[in-house]
Formats: sequence, C-alpha cells, structure tokens
Amino acid sequence: MNIKRFGLIAAATVLALSMSACSGQNAGSGGAGAARSVANVVPGALGDQSFYDDAASGIAQLETDGYKTTTLQGDANNPAQWKANLQSVSTGDHDVVVIGSSTASDTIAEVAPKFPDQHYIFYDGVIDAPNVASLTYKQNEGSFLAGVLAALATTNTTDFALSEGSKKVGLVGGMDIPVINDFAAGFRAGVEAVDPSIDVLVSYVGSFSDSAKGYDQAKAMFDQGTDVVYQVAGGAGVGVLQAAADADKYAIGVDSNQNALQKGHILASMLKHVGNSIVQTVHDDEAGKLAYGETTSFGLANDGVGLTFDDNGDIVPRSVIDTVDDYKQKVVDGQIEVPSGF
Repeated sequence: MNIKRFGLIAAATVLALSMSACSGQNAGSGGAGAARSVANVVPGALGDQSFYDDAASGIAQLETDGYKTTTLQGDANNPAQWKANLQSVSTGDHDVVVIGSSTASDTIAEVAPKFPDQHYIFYDGVIDAPNVASLTYKQNEGSFLAGVLAALATTNTTDFALSEGSKKVGLVGGMDIPVINDFAAGFRAGVEAVDPSIDVLVSYVGSFSDSAKGYDQAKAMFDQGTDVVYQVAGGAGVGVLQAAADADKYAIGVDSNQNALQKGHILASMLKHVGNSIVQTVHDDEAGKLAYGETTSFGLANDGVGLTFDDNGDIVPRSVIDTVDDYKQKVVDGQIEVPSGF
C-alpha cells in the first residue's frame, strides 16, 4: 500500500478545484422554451468515488435530459468557500440550486433565508426553510443489509475464502456525527440479526477526505482479526478499501458502486441513490409537484437505499444474496424495525 499515493491524489484533486459545466439562463430569464437551469454546489471536491460523485451522476443525467447545469466545487475544509459558492448561484440565474451533505447544513441554513426567491434542494439532511426541499435517506436501513452481509461473511468460511471465521466485523466512519452514527446503528442491528455474538468494531477518521487515515483505521481492525470492514467515510473510505486488499480481507463500499475498486475484496456497496433522488426531485420541481419546506425520505421500501453486488467478481454466492434479500423484505414489510442513530 502506498499511502503517499493517496496524499498525491488528494493534493491533485484540491489543485483541480474548479467550476465546471454549461451554465445559462433559466426559463424565467431566457424566455419561452429556454432550458431550465440547475446549479450544484459541492462542499468539497468531486473524485471521491463515493458520495459527491453519486450526486454528480444525477446532475450529469439532468444535463442529458436537457437541463443546463453548473457545478461549483470547493475545498473540503473551507466552509467560507462553500458559502461564497452557494451565494454566487442564488441570485436568480438558476431555477434550482442543489447542495448536500450534513457538513453543509450550517451553510444552507444561513444562505437560504437571504435569497427567499431561490429554490434549493438539500440532500442528506433537513433544513427548515420555505424555499428548501430536503431529501433524507434511510442509511440505517441500507446499512442493516450491509451488517447482515458482513455477519454472513465472517461466519461462513466455506463461501467466503478470505474469512477466518473470527466473528469480528468493523465500520470506519468519516466523522462522529448523527448521520454516520445512523449508518453504524443500522450496521450493528444487521449483524446482531444474524448472530448477536459477533463483535462490531467502530472507529472514526475525523475527516471525509483523508484516505491515509481511513487506511490506518481499517488496517488496525484487520490487524485485530476483523474479517469485514464497512466504510462510511466518503473519500477517506478509499483507504479502507485499499487496506482490505492489502490485508487480503473483505470490505463493503458506500454511496457509489465501489465493488470494482479492489475487485475480489469488496463484497458489495451500500448505495444511497443520491443521484437518482436529485433527478427525481428536479423533475418534480419542473412539474410543480415538489413541496418546498418539506422533507422527502428514501429508504428500502422505495429503493432509495440498498446493496449492489454488481461488478464484485461474483464473490458473493446467490444463496447469500437471497438471504440478504429476505432480510430486506422483512424490513419493508415491517417485521424488522431498524434502529436509528439520530
């Protein structure tokens, strides 16, 4: 594992911060028939192969659908820059401004009241403002399935050749904040549903961008005999996946399909379908169906979250996938109520 490589990647990403896209006038200022305009403010940089990249996939789909789009990236450690970027696209040139993640809650809460005529979509959190439509995701439900999968892997050395049957699994979170603790609560519940005697280790990187620290956190768990580590650390989680490969163990990805990043070592990825949810709500806005000042929740029942096994090298047998699906149905049917970290 070359930790310096992660530092170089991170540095290159920061140096590449830029405003990308094809911005233009919105329908109001462009006249009849003008394409509607959507601005995407990223409180960090694209290229995390996780959360913000998934959101960006939704923006890309909107551009394919005929919308004009603008994306402003920022330094992950510079909230003042996020605020300046958000204000710069809130002056009426865009029909909808999209921003997300709980780390930007204070930013949108401060800026939205200053631009009451601007419509905002805030994903992965709730803002109480009449011009903000909030999108939340039941990451505890999706993480419940990740916990089920991790438990099955650490107790089944026949189907999972890299498992030592240690009955130890782990979760590496980006920061010790409610949304990450919601992941952890669901993950623990999924593990316990399969076997309550399995140990669940949890640690926090303290960052969503420091992949070297993510690697160190996961390596420490693997050194303790952990068979599977679930990463919920954004860009820092890339280090977790690398640590799994270096330890010849398993990991579970998050937010984007990360299964091919370390093929043979990533069992599945827990997707919060952020990009899809953004596409849906922007179309709802155009149709006049989006309720501002309210919250829309995406969970297992409406396919807002879930596990994907695509591109994982077929390392999870069909029988295990079927078992995970059985647990999913129990959650959807209300037979299992997944606890929350909020």
